Amino acid sequence: MQQKFQPVGPEYFDDQDRDYAVAAGIELVNALRRLGVDLEGIVVSAPCDRCSSVGYVLDLGPVEPAQALKMAATINDYVEESKRLREPVSPSSRRKRKQRAKNLNATL
Repeated sequence: MQQKFQPVGPEYFDDQDRDYAVAAGIELVNALRRLGVDLEGIVVSAPCDRCSSVGYVLDLGPVEPAQALKMAATINDYVEESKRLREPVSPSSRRKRKQRAKNLNATL
């Protein structure tokens, strides 16, 4: 007796692993763009039969050395600024800030 198959819908072709990789790629690209870095040509690549990778991977696309250096400098600038902003404020710099604020208020 022949088995009766039910019709399928679009969900039949869903690929949750690929969807996860795409979502991760979106997060990465948007985070880098917030830093002023744009990776053109980023793609989600299917698992390779000969690769050690188990699932989908993000291929960052062709990046020329000059572009890589510019991106790295931009990211490093943001990292340094972030570190500077997180450093504890010393009492002397706190006094200087208060004095500047006082001077600004006096000129208003």
